[in-house]
Amino acid sequence: MRARLKRRSKLWRWDIRVDLRWVAGALAAAGYRGGDPGAGVIEGVSIDTRAGCEHRLFVALKGENADGHDYLRDAVEKGAAALLVSSGRKADAVKLAGGTVVFAVADTLAGLQALAAAYRGLVNPRVIAITGSTGKTGTKDLVAAVIARRFSVHATPGNLNNHIGLPLTILGMAGSEEICVTELGANHKKEIKTLAGIARPDIGVVTNIGPAHLEFFGSLKGVAAAKAELLEALPSGGTAVLPADDEFIEFLKERTKARTVTFGFSEDADRRITNLEKREGCGYRFRVGDIPLEVARHGKHHVLNATAAAVVGLELGVPPEEIASAILDAKVNPGRGALIDLGGILFFDDSYNSNPASLRAAVEAFLEIPAAGKRWLVLGDMLELGDMSEDLHREAGVFCGRAKVDGILTIGAETVELNRAAAGERKSPEHITHFLDVDALARYLNDLVAPGDAVLVKGSRGMHMEKIIDTVEKARGAARRRVD
Repeated sequence: MRARLKRRSKLWRWDIRVDLRWVAGALAAAGYRGGDPGAGVIEGVSIDTRAGCEHRLFVALKGENADGHDYLRDAVEKGAAALLVSSGRKADAVKLAGGTVVFAVADTLAGLQALAAAYRGLVNPRVIAITGSTGKTGTKDLVAAVIARRFSVHATPGNLNNHIGLPLTILGMAGSEEICVTELGANHKKEIKTLAGIARPDIGVVTNIGPAHLEFFGSLKGVAAAKAELLEALPSGGTAVLPADDEFIEFLKERTKARTVTFGFSEDADRRITNLEKREGCGYRFRVGDIPLEVARHGKHHVLNATAAAVVGLELGVPPEEIASAILDAKVNPGRGALIDLGGILFFDDSYNSNPASLRAAVEAFLEIPAAGKRWLVLGDMLELGDMSEDLHREAGVFCGRAKVDGILTIGAETVELNRAAAGERKSPEHITHFLDVDALARYLNDLVAPGDAVLVKGSRGMHMEKIIDTVEKARGAARRRVD
């Protein structure tokens, strides 16, 4: 977090500090009425004392498992330049603070968001926001890689896409960036509206509409309406990049005053994908209009993610040859389709999250991967599907049971139905087993697999499926090695 000094060429040159008086003004939007905090500066924002607090504003957020107010003493001892606390804890904070400045507001989360919104205006980059039921992070990473060929870019680190993650993404800008690429996730109505109000995007990308978070959105139409909150926030001079193949494409178009550019396989797409063919080894080659592209990732869904990134690049004037190079060179993040070798056993690590659409895409991609031995699906619950969970897990079980794999191991309460449906298929795999304990599943899997086998690991974030790979790694005593 840095304060502007002067303009040099096309970029701003920034100092590493922000005046606390400016912070006070920004927090006024969240109800700060404490007056002038006096001379002082901060160099960033922290919500976790373990991640460092020196010269930073420590924001005491209250979560499900911890309350930041319980760590105020730790923040002060570690050199925090200022504290942001709730009004009810102000007296305690002042006693602990010593000479450290204390800002008090009714809601510290609202304060964090107000600070981020103000800082977005201070830095004033062009903002690209990406949402959708699947593919958000993959598309975000590809967009950032493409536009970094021509611009200075700050992008959402990892998956910081919620009501806390987005403000931290914005506040993580150094200040010299020309473009900020953000990812917007939500599992309740109006959340994307709030996030878009903070980020104020110039370009909005919707990857797709699918059955995710149905527990809170109620229906696919509800999901579409939630994603459209991003489109409603775009200015009339902005651009909406939309999935032409999606059944809700016309609905999405109607929800924005911005110019729309569609992408996909549909003949009606403004940027149409044609000439799709497999690459030797891994991925696909294809054309978007007259531009040849290649993506070195398993799974046809990556073609759509890459195309969305290419469209954004074209909108920003990145030359086609640089777009193509950036897409081909971009690497997959851990947990999102990474290939890991563990002593000759190939793990397709898609463990970060899961919903019906992304599970199907992952299984199809997994079947593309060459494997000399057997293939195993290790699947955890797809969470937050509400009343449709049983039906959607059953449908997934039918698909997985027909997938021509050698075994399916499931874990959790919801995958019982997936397991049962897979076992009911006429040509179901020989090994279909269900577990309630991660360690038990991992031990069983470790006994089953042999060098040459391939294993897909996938489940919702709350299932912590990455622990299965960790356990097998320890059991086999073989260090993991990326092979994608």
